[in-house]
Amino acid sequence: MKKVKVQFVKYDMTKTKNRNRKDMLVDNRSESAVITQLEKIHKGEEVLRILELVWDENQVKETARHNKIDQDEMFFGKVKFFDNEKGFGFIHPDDEMDDLFFHKSACINGFPVDRDSVEFKISKGPKGLLAIHVKVLELD
Repeated sequence: MKKVKVQFVKYDMTKTKNRNRKDMLVDNRSESAVITQLEKIHKGEEVLRILELVWDENQVKETARHNKIDQDEMFFGKVKFFDNEKGFGFIHPDDEMDDLFFHKSACINGFPVDRDSVEFKISKGPKGLLAIHVKVLELD
């Protein structure tokens, strides 16, 4: 399970008040997960209240994007480049994502040419995200 980052938390414990911690990882995005982690850090001392809690918004957006990818969702885009001899190419997704590498073995219904509209799924490869199950869309 991927941890969620708390950018900043200000809290009161039973023995000490007005404590704060930066860049802490918790199991999920909830106040109870933050309290659980703080009590582990402070070896069982009880958290009385959370005064301020700031989540790392960049990580939240990235996690949401990865969750979308993990849901086996279909994406759409255009082939930016494909070299049939070398057997690979790049797709420019319609979503706000970086271009994705794809191998010709990922093509379902023939090989695309530059600027073809395609649908595809996204997977994690050894060098980052890549397009799989690439299907050329027939335009009417």
